[in-house]
Amino acid sequence: MKNTTRLMDVIQRSLTGPLMEEDVFNRQVTRGIRRVVREYQIQVHPENIINQDDDLADRTWQAALDFLAACGVYNQSTSRVILYTLEELLSALADAPDQVWLGSGTDAVLERYRRVEDPLVPINMGSSIGSPVPEELFIPLMQSYIQEPLVDVTCPASLMTVHGQEIRVGSPLEILAAWEEVDLMRIALARAGRPGMAWTGLMLSMSDAGQLSAVNPAGLRSSDMHTFGIVSELKANFEILNKLTHSIRMGGIVDPYANPIYGGLGGGIDGQAVLITAAMIALSVVFMAACCGSSPTHPFNFNDTGKEVMQATSLAFQALARNSHLMTNLTITPVGGPGTKTLLYETAAFTIMSTVSGISRLLGPRSATGVVPAHFTGLEARFSGEILHAAARLDRGRAEELAQRAYACYVDQLDQKPYGLPFQEVYDLGTIQPTKAWKQMFDETLAELAQWGLHFG
Repeated sequence: MKNTTRLMDVIQRSLTGPLMEEDVFNRQVTRGIRRVVREYQIQVHPENIINQDDDLADRTWQAALDFLAACGVYNQSTSRVILYTLEELLSALADAPDQVWLGSGTDAVLERYRRVEDPLVPINMGSSIGSPVPEELFIPLMQSYIQEPLVDVTCPASLMTVHGQEIRVGSPLEILAAWEEVDLMRIALARAGRPGMAWTGLMLSMSDAGQLSAVNPAGLRSSDMHTFGIVSELKANFEILNKLTHSIRMGGIVDPYANPIYGGLGGGIDGQAVLITAAMIALSVVFMAACCGSSPTHPFNFNDTGKEVMQATSLAFQALARNSHLMTNLTITPVGGPGTKTLLYETAAFTIMSTVSGISRLLGPRSATGVVPAHFTGLEARFSGEILHAAARLDRGRAEELAQRAYACYVDQLDQKPYGLPFQEVYDLGTIQPTKAWKQMFDETLAELAQWGLHFG
């Protein structure tokens, strides 16, 4: 099998690549990013949220390839660097898929590569993306997403306990929790009448044993997305490769992510843009991703809706969309939570930026930065779905105007951490519908965006 051959190649490079201490690799990343930023003259426009410069996007792509060919990916388990030449990177990228079916039966959807300013509407993965949830709220919370017509695929929240016990990584409790997540997801999908909808997992499992235990036809299916993250920056280990190996052998949809940290090894906006681009290339080449995902993280607010992160993200994903046919996704991680207009404005700005920059799938919103238990609802995924459809009609110039206007409505709130209200205070637990106040805020904000010039319906 083609993927097994490639997997064996990755393993061999993990075992035979250059030996290196991890802190030396970290310095190699930092020096490498600085070098290519200087040599390729990568300089993001200081005011624009959305990149308007095609030549800059193309130089960012070339800088990312140059950097990755020189730096590689570090395997923490072997202390070796997985290296590919520029020619090998380009050859593997040429073989990457440009479309994939997600889910089964009448609930299946086709995800496809998108260009910059592509009129094709991205896939909407409405979800809290692994945010913590009490056991008793898991089903109604997930049902609130799955039942939304504008949600195409989903991703479970993370159980905080299993049978009332705290979950410990690598213990039998993690395996029990993984199976509990699968069982509860099946119930939520059935109650919403969408049993074949694709979902990505397993969100609570950090170890390979926890995730792999529930990846099978009775659990996470081959038609679902098999998700794992790599370690920032550009690092893997055998646990991550074990997850990849199992997904490949069962024919699952490999759906990894990399979340470069703003201000970390990649430095500021310019270096961050190159590092994000390189990380997405690595996900495709080294980890055989069907779709390459990211949620670049702000080190203080833990969101990705700040201006600097959006600037770097827009440039990186335009570089990818203009120079490859990779399917890519971004996760909205706002500071605002349910019951706040801050959340809706953040969602609007990030969704507009992502859509015109060429992503194929949008994840979230992961409300309240994804750390406050049960502070997320399906209504904000309905909101992002509306924005996706409207933003697919925009060019970058008009998108910039709208993103800036939305950004101005929330920028002063980010440091205040307006986490909002928990699910049970903004949804009726009997009907699984938003309260009048939360729905009214949704309607008012959508009407305001329509007045700005976004066309809905």
